[in-house]
Amino acid sequence: MENSNSDNMEIKEKILENLHSQFAENQNHHQGLFIQFLIALLALFAGFGYVYTHVNSTIEYTQSFVQKINEVEYFSNQTLLATSVIVLAVLLLLNGILLNQGYGFRRDQHLNMIIRKKYLGDDYDKVFDKLYDSDNKGYWDFLPNFYIIFFWFILGFQISVFIAICSKENLINFSDKFFSLILFIIGIVLIILSMAFYSRTYCKYRLNLKEKKDS
Repeated sequence: MENSNSDNMEIKEKILENLHSQFAENQNHHQGLFIQFLIALLALFAGFGYVYTHVNSTIEYTQSFVQKINEVEYFSNQTLLATSVIVLAVLLLLNGILLNQGYGFRRDQHLNMIIRKKYLGDDYDKVFDKLYDSDNKGYWDFLPNFYIIFFWFILGFQISVFIAICSKENLINFSDKFFSLILFIIGIVLIILSMAFYSRTYCKYRLNLKEKKDS
């Protein structure tokens, strides 16, 4: 009997040690991911900002090559549109990666919670209470804080890019400019897809983790 209690205590201690090591690994992962995403966002800011500030409305709208005016390179409105679509697509990709990793984090947290509850029993609530609950999350907070902050920031960046191009002189004049109109519509779709991917990921979380727990 004493050996059994000793074994149980040893298992509990190993579980708690594993939690601490996992927490440290997650923190290191977040820091590395933060730096990578920050570099990517800064590069996008710089690239889009350069093209945006070097657009000249006197250049033919559909001109695809760079034109020098007083030794300064300038771009057409259509070049700005194409650049914005590329930026919006990359931002969508970053949001897709965030959503996938955020969901994976919740999934692993859910599995760890099941294992720990099995071995800790009644002691689980005493140790963790509501601090380690991956299942009772809503639409706005089902992702870990790190991921949710980055997601909304990137979505805000997408919207800012779209507002910026809409405010550019003569840019949304699509008369006889079918290709530019297509680029503009693609930009809108890319922003909508960010929210669509977010909603799809929440549905997956709800079906695979949240509702599975209640069933």
